[in-house]
Amino acid sequence: MTVLYRISPFHPLAAFPGPLINKVTALKLAQVVWSGKRHLMLKNWHEQYGTFVRTGPSTLSINASSAVMPLYASPHSLDKSGAYRPGRFHSGGLFFIRDREDHNKRRRIWAPAFSASSVENMLNVVSKRTLQMLQCMEDRRTKEGLIDMTELLGHWAYDLMADVTFGKASRTELMEDGDPHGVVESAQNATVVFEILGEAPPLFDVLWYLPVTKEVHALDRISRNIMVERKNAPGQEDISAHLLGEQGGERLSDIELDLDATFAIVAGSDTIAGSFTLLMFYLLRDQETYAKLRAELDQQFSLPEEANDWKKLMDLPYLFGVVHEGLRLGTPFPGLPRVVAKGGMMIEGKYIPEDTVVGVPAYVQQTSPENFYPNPMEFRPERWAPEGDGLGPSTVTNKHAIMCFSFGPFSCLGRAFAVREFHLVVAKLVLAFDMRLAPGFDEEKWLDGCLNMRTTVFKHPLMITATARH
Repeated sequence: MTVLYRISPFHPLAAFPGPLINKVTALKLAQVVWSGKRHLMLKNWHEQYGTFVRTGPSTLSINASSAVMPLYASPHSLDKSGAYRPGRFHSGGLFFIRDREDHNKRRRIWAPAFSASSVENMLNVVSKRTLQMLQCMEDRRTKEGLIDMTELLGHWAYDLMADVTFGKASRTELMEDGDPHGVVESAQNATVVFEILGEAPPLFDVLWYLPVTKEVHALDRISRNIMVERKNAPGQEDISAHLLGEQGGERLSDIELDLDATFAIVAGSDTIAGSFTLLMFYLLRDQETYAKLRAELDQQFSLPEEANDWKKLMDLPYLFGVVHEGLRLGTPFPGLPRVVAKGGMMIEGKYIPEDTVVGVPAYVQQTSPENFYPNPMEFRPERWAPEGDGLGPSTVTNKHAIMCFSFGPFSCLGRAFAVREFHLVVAKLVLAFDMRLAPGFDEEKWLDGCLNMRTTVFKHPLMITATARH
């Protein structure tokens, strides 16, 4: 009877088109998430069905920029959906709080950690750790002259965020020691579990005590152990100082501390490493683009150690374009699911009933010709030229369509830090090395092996050659 109702004209979402199997069961969308190609499936579905696609029994994907404000950006934006409920895990972490007002209260505790002065301190850590990565590239080069940038960027990002989160209490040195305990893999696998089972929350409850969720528990233990060390080392300028109330603010409970510390590391390392890996691929695939960036940087700096002024770096137009093209194509995220409030709402002239889970598909928006034209699927930094016509008089570059940091009450507090971080690291890498994709590198195979499940899993390493310039 349930199946018949879901596909019947009496269902509240009967008027919205979509694949039949998706209307019947949420398990189909969970299977699509598992494939790692949900962002591409959503793009195909919207090309086939239009602005609205019914992706599950009670879920809609809405490919319309006009939906961003009411869903995400307005003061009355929607609460998060059950996809953010972490099984039987405590739901008191910043990322997992679904109610907008409750989230705002926690966000006020976090906000000082991303003040202008705090971000400056973080960027000092970025510079230090990135110079270490440059040396690590030399040390890890194989006898054939190849460097696995997928692995190295993962280690760099984790070391960096452990420092930013826990200060000197962090003893994480993956660039130096490798990752014998599989910390990076555990973080990725935990994210994958959350993302897949988030499409079917009741299934998450059933599987919570089974081995499939062991990575979630392992990641929690790692962060909890480091937090114990950090509590005994006060007086540091790190994110934990704000969560522990050392700066005069409210102190989180021990459970909340563990959850938020885990979130800080995963959000700041795994996501950044994945996006940066994709940016490096696109940049090195087009040596003409790479040469333009190198020429711009060489006019301003002689050595990578000199590229520390993020304001100066962000004023470089071609570097700005490279970073933002990397964010546009390097964050293949699906929609950010929200729940329609009581009374329903109108979007694009359509009534959407209460309790419907809705989302605007980020990757679809970021690759839409309505937002980025011409050649929206190509890595073209020129489209971000200050004059606005970098690809000709018909250039369209909708900066507000970059959704990887979300908008409004649930938006990423670390946005300013992340963008500046990208500028610093790209500049130092290009100033330090002449880089190319490895000889015989199969670009199509590598791209096909990029799987996004909120985290980006790379089936094949990004192998490059890098010759020191100085």
